[in-house]
Amino acid sequence: MTFVDKCTLLSCRLFSTFFTRKKFSCISAIKFHMDSRNEAKSTMEISNVQPIIAIYRHARRTFDDKLKSEFTTNLNKLKLMMDALRADDLGFDTSLSEPATWKKPNKAPCTYIEVFQNSKINMSIFVLKPGFKMPLHDHPHMHGLLKVIVGAVKIRSFSEYPLKEAANELDFAVRAKHEAARLTQGIHKRRRLFAKVSHNRICRANSETCTLTPTVSNYHEIEALDMPAAFFDILSPPYDTLIKDIGPRRCRYYNVANEISTNVVELQETDVPKCFYCDQAPYLGPILG
Repeated sequence: MTFVDKCTLLSCRLFSTFFTRKKFSCISAIKFHMDSRNEAKSTMEISNVQPIIAIYRHARRTFDDKLKSEFTTNLNKLKLMMDALRADDLGFDTSLSEPATWKKPNKAPCTYIEVFQNSKINMSIFVLKPGFKMPLHDHPHMHGLLKVIVGAVKIRSFSEYPLKEAANELDFAVRAKHEAARLTQGIHKRRRLFAKVSHNRICRANSETCTLTPTVSNYHEIEALDMPAAFFDILSPPYDTLIKDIGPRRCRYYNVANEISTNVVELQETDVPKCFYCDQAPYLGPILG
């Protein structure tokens, strides 16, 4: 090979290498630009999702049995999402926040609005007339999140005392067997238990979301102040769904039978108070499901 041929070959190789690197750099730049654009588009799409739809989607993820390992993380995120929820996000009927509405003849003291329900979650809105107290009740083996969206409510919550973070499986199985036998025979023994006050506070539309678990703050009463009040809540599983070996989840009502100390009381199960009944209103927010 002559000197001229060698120089020509070397020049071709250098040009080929330069062209390949330049081409690779251009491809990388284009890919980076496309990734950035897609990321921006994805962020835009997420930000354009209406808040209640985002909450609905994440609630289904949070209480999905297939994602139990992510439950705590998902529950905390769901609470943060609900903290920012506003009445407008739910298409709330503003006439329900007017005192005159609650002075109409035969108006129930509480209005119930079903937002969504399946076998895993119930999403709903409760509207209370001024000064009305939703009676003390329980949430058997359930998680719950409550966000005030209109007015203000006083919430007093209790945890069973002494607190048991987790029931022994054998103990639970024995208790479930006795409970199932009583239900089969149509026998209902009224519960009596000690409970410790876990929360006693006023929550407003700008307050953070309140939570309850199967053992913490599982009993509560909610009282509207001097104006109509509304709150959105999520319960999982919903009432009436089955508890293994026991039967349907039933909402039970209580009164304070004894004041043991400043923050420990004895609760006695009672009948549904006659003062507590609801009418219903349609959900007017974005379609879910």
